[in-house]
Amino acid sequence: MRHARKFICLTISLVALSGLLVPAAGRQARSKGRGKVGKMVKEMLAAREAQTQIQCLTKTYGSFSVEQAYRVQAALAKGLSKKLGGVAGYKVAYASKAAQEQFGVDEPASAPLFRLQRVPSGSKLPASAFIEMTLETEIAFTMCKRIDRTIENVQELKSHVKWVHAAFDIGDHRFASGKENPTPADQIANGVGAHFFVLGPAVAPSEVDVDALTLKLARNGKTITESAATNVMGSPWNSLLWLTNQVVKLGGALEPGDVVVSGTAARAYKVKGEEIKADYEGDCGALGKVTLTIY
Repeated sequence: MRHARKFICLTISLVALSGLLVPAAGRQARSKGRGKVGKMVKEMLAAREAQTQIQCLTKTYGSFSVEQAYRVQAALAKGLSKKLGGVAGYKVAYASKAAQEQFGVDEPASAPLFRLQRVPSGSKLPASAFIEMTLETEIAFTMCKRIDRTIENVQELKSHVKWVHAAFDIGDHRFASGKENPTPADQIANGVGAHFFVLGPAVAPSEVDVDALTLKLARNGKTITESAATNVMGSPWNSLLWLTNQVVKLGGALEPGDVVVSGTAARAYKVKGEEIKADYEGDCGALGKVTLTIY
């Protein structure tokens, strides 16, 4: 009987100890995870400061999920905002089949845009501001009401939009070329290339049929891409709806004045070196034009 009591007491003690060890292991795992995120963010910020590309994060730190990638992106955004100002809006990446095939992904992605990344139409930027540029003519929206809940449909969404614009999304490819292409998690964690954005004239949503537009990109007067706006998720409005609900899902909100650049309808124009230098024009028909010179 004494042996039985000792065995019961020992069993209870081990169970109690295991209860203490599991949370401790969980804390260690969380601490290790935060440490890895911190290292990723430090590397990405240093690379931007030095204008250099890095190896794929998944190659350096091991694979991680898209959900985890958005958490890394949020940590990166805190660091970027110290130099680039507050969040001014968001971009949608991979919003068309052409872009998804180009970058090897199968669904859209999002990332914040910052106040100092906005460049006026007609501006000039030095080629040294880029490592490997991607440039796209897109449709952008300026919000007029706060959205912090899920929006059910485009009709409901339209009342929250003040302006529609022709726009450039000008990215910078931040990963070194190699045998392996960046995964969606790599791209999302590093902000899907967001670098600059340019807005054309502000047009009231009621004054233009966005879905009827053709989006053109010209380099030194020669058209290099041309595609229907409806290639963007069936409608740029659908892209805006996706982005809105994505921001809410990630715990954020769209604020009045925020800009959403809705994604390219065609393959991104991707170039580096001296070829970056040119006069660029984005023509969105009835929505107007947007221009930029890179010298």
